[in-house]
Amino acid sequence: MDNETRKKWMASRTKHGAYIGGREAPEHYIWRTMIARCNRPTSSGYRNYGGRGIKVCDRWKDYSLFIKDVGPRPDKDHSLDRIDNDGNYEPGNVRWASRSDQQKNKTTTKFYTDGSFTGTLVECARHLGISKELAHWRWSTWGTFVKGDTSWRLLPKD
Repeated sequence: MDNETRKKWMASRTKHGAYIGGREAPEHYIWRTMIARCNRPTSSGYRNYGGRGIKVCDRWKDYSLFIKDVGPRPDKDHSLDRIDNDGNYEPGNVRWASRSDQQKNKTTTKFYTDGSFTGTLVECARHLGISKELAHWRWSTWGTFVKGDTSWRLLPKD
Protein backbone atom coordinates (compact mmCIF):
# COMPACT_ATOMS: atom_id res chain seq x y z
CA MET A 1 0.00 0.00 0.00
CA ASP A 2 1.53 3.31 -1.03
CA ASN A 3 1.75 6.19 1.44
CA GLU A 4 -1.19 8.17 -0.04
CA THR A 5 -3.50 5.13 -0.03
CA ARG A 6 -2.49 4.36 3.55
CA LYS A 7 -3.29 7.94 4.63
CA LYS A 8 -6.78 7.70 3.07
CA TRP A 9 -7.33 4.28 4.63
CA MET A 10 -6.31 5.54 8.08
CA ALA A 11 -8.44 8.70 7.73
CA SER A 12 -11.51 6.57 7.01
CA ARG A 13 -10.89 4.66 10.25
CA THR A 14 -10.15 7.59 12.54
CA LYS A 15 -13.06 9.94 11.82
CA HIS A 16 -15.21 8.32 14.55
CA GLY A 17 -12.35 7.90 17.01
CA ALA A 18 -12.48 4.11 17.01
CA TYR A 19 -9.01 3.62 15.55
CA ILE A 20 -6.36 5.17 17.71
CA GLY A 21 -2.72 4.77 16.81
CA GLY A 22 -3.74 2.41 14.02
CA ARG A 23 -5.51 0.03 16.42
CA GLU A 24 -9.23 -0.66 16.52
CA ALA A 25 -10.94 0.16 19.81
CA PRO A 26 -12.63 -2.87 21.45
CA GLU A 27 -16.02 -1.10 21.39
CA HIS A 28 -15.72 -0.61 17.64
CA TYR A 29 -14.92 -4.28 17.10
CA ILE A 30 -17.94 -5.25 19.23
CA TRP A 31 -20.15 -2.82 17.28
CA ARG A 32 -18.85 -4.14 13.94
CA THR A 33 -19.51 -7.76 14.90
CA MET A 34 -22.99 -6.84 16.23
CA ILE A 35 -23.84 -5.33 12.83
CA ALA A 36 -22.42 -8.34 10.99
CA ARG A 37 -24.22 -11.06 12.96
CA CYS A 38 -27.54 -9.27 12.44
CA ASN A 39 -27.13 -8.27 8.79
CA ARG A 40 -24.66 -10.54 7.01
CA PRO A 41 -25.85 -14.11 6.28
CA THR A 42 -22.22 -15.21 5.84
CA SER A 43 -21.35 -14.13 9.41
CA SER A 44 -20.75 -17.06 11.76
CA GLY A 45 -23.34 -15.79 14.25
CA TYR A 46 -26.03 -14.84 11.74
CA ARG A 47 -28.14 -17.96 12.34
CA ASN A 48 -28.60 -17.03 16.02
CA TYR A 49 -29.17 -13.31 15.44
CA GLY A 50 -30.25 -12.01 12.02
CA GLY A 51 -31.55 -15.46 11.15
CA ARG A 52 -33.85 -15.26 14.19
CA GLY A 53 -35.01 -11.77 13.25
CA ILE A 54 -32.77 -9.86 15.68
CA LYS A 55 -32.03 -6.41 14.27
CA VAL A 56 -29.87 -3.40 15.08
CA CYS A 57 -31.88 -0.19 15.40
CA ASP A 58 -31.28 2.37 12.64
CA ARG A 59 -29.71 4.84 15.08
CA TRP A 60 -26.94 2.37 15.98
CA LYS A 61 -25.86 1.86 12.40
CA ASP A 62 -23.80 4.98 13.17
CA TYR A 63 -20.97 3.97 15.50
CA SER A 64 -20.73 7.36 17.21
CA LEU A 65 -24.44 7.21 18.19
CA PHE A 66 -24.04 3.65 19.44
CA ILE A 67 -21.18 4.73 21.74
CA LYS A 68 -23.10 7.81 22.82
CA ASP A 69 -25.99 5.57 23.94
CA VAL A 70 -24.13 2.63 25.52
CA GLY A 71 -20.93 4.36 26.63
CA PRO A 72 -17.49 2.81 26.77
CA ARG A 73 -17.00 -0.76 27.90
CA PRO A 74 -16.29 -0.73 31.66
CA ASP A 75 -13.39 -3.18 31.32
CA LYS A 76 -12.13 -6.05 29.19
CA ASP A 77 -14.32 -8.54 31.08
CA HIS A 78 -17.54 -6.92 29.85
CA SER A 79 -19.30 -7.60 26.57
CA LEU A 80 -22.49 -6.43 24.93
CA ASP A 81 -25.63 -8.12 26.22
CA ARG A 82 -29.28 -7.89 25.19
CA ILE A 83 -31.46 -7.86 28.29
CA ASP A 84 -34.32 -9.51 26.37
CA ASN A 85 -32.70 -12.27 24.28
CA ASP A 86 -35.53 -12.07 21.76
CA GLY A 87 -35.31 -8.28 21.52
CA ASN A 88 -33.31 -6.14 19.15
CA TYR A 89 -30.09 -4.25 19.69
CA GLU A 90 -31.62 -0.92 20.69
CA PRO A 91 -31.59 1.60 23.54
CA GLY A 92 -33.12 0.12 26.67
CA ASN A 93 -32.36 -3.48 25.70
CA VAL A 94 -28.56 -3.43 25.75
CA ARG A 95 -25.99 -3.27 28.52
CA TRP A 96 -22.34 -4.03 29.14
CA ALA A 97 -22.38 -7.25 31.14
CA SER A 98 -19.82 -9.49 32.78
CA ARG A 99 -19.43 -13.08 31.59
CA SER A 100 -21.34 -14.24 34.66
CA ASP A 101 -24.27 -11.93 33.86
CA GLN A 102 -24.17 -13.04 30.22
CA GLN A 103 -24.29 -16.71 31.19
CA LYS A 104 -27.35 -16.12 33.37
CA ASN A 105 -29.12 -14.43 30.44
CA LYS A 106 -28.74 -17.34 28.00
CA THR A 107 -31.86 -19.20 26.93
CA THR A 108 -30.18 -22.49 27.92
CA THR A 109 -29.34 -21.48 31.51
CA LYS A 110 -31.18 -23.46 34.17
CA PHE A 111 -32.27 -22.03 37.50
CA TYR A 112 -32.77 -24.01 40.69
CA THR A 113 -34.56 -23.12 43.93
CA ASP A 114 -35.25 -24.47 47.37
CA GLY A 115 -37.95 -21.86 47.96
CA SER A 116 -35.69 -19.40 49.75
CA PHE A 117 -32.72 -19.27 47.37
CA THR A 118 -32.82 -19.22 43.56
CA GLY A 119 -29.84 -19.32 41.25
CA THR A 120 -27.85 -21.06 38.58
CA LEU A 121 -26.04 -24.29 39.38
CA VAL A 122 -22.85 -22.32 40.08
CA GLU A 123 -24.68 -19.87 42.35
CA CYS A 124 -26.39 -22.71 44.22
CA ALA A 125 -23.03 -24.44 44.70
CA ARG A 126 -21.53 -21.21 46.07
CA HIS A 127 -24.58 -20.76 48.33
CA LEU A 128 -24.15 -24.30 49.70
CA GLY A 129 -20.36 -24.05 49.98
CA ILE A 130 -19.64 -26.87 47.51
CA SER A 131 -17.87 -26.97 44.15
CA LYS A 132 -19.83 -26.61 40.94
CA GLU A 133 -18.61 -30.08 39.93
CA LEU A 134 -20.02 -31.61 43.12
CA ALA A 135 -23.28 -29.68 42.68
CA HIS A 136 -23.57 -31.02 39.12
CA TRP A 137 -22.85 -34.57 40.24
CA ARG A 138 -25.35 -34.38 43.08
CA TRP A 139 -28.08 -32.94 40.84
CA SER A 140 -27.55 -35.52 38.10
CA THR A 141 -27.28 -38.38 40.62
CA TRP A 142 -29.72 -37.41 43.39
CA GLY A 143 -31.94 -34.79 41.71
CA THR A 144 -31.05 -32.41 44.54
CA PHE A 145 -28.00 -30.63 45.91
CA VAL A 146 -28.44 -31.95 49.46
CA LYS A 147 -29.14 -35.68 49.91
CA GLY A 148 -32.60 -36.23 51.35
CA ASP A 149 -33.62 -32.58 50.80
CA THR A 150 -36.56 -32.66 48.38
CA SER A 151 -37.16 -28.90 48.51
CA TRP A 152 -34.66 -28.24 45.67
CA ARG A 153 -36.26 -28.14 42.23
CA LEU A 154 -35.45 -27.04 38.71
CA LEU A 155 -37.49 -24.01 37.69
CA PRO A 156 -39.43 -24.28 34.43
CA LYS A 157 -38.51 -22.01 31.50
CA ASP A 158 -40.79 -19.01 31.07
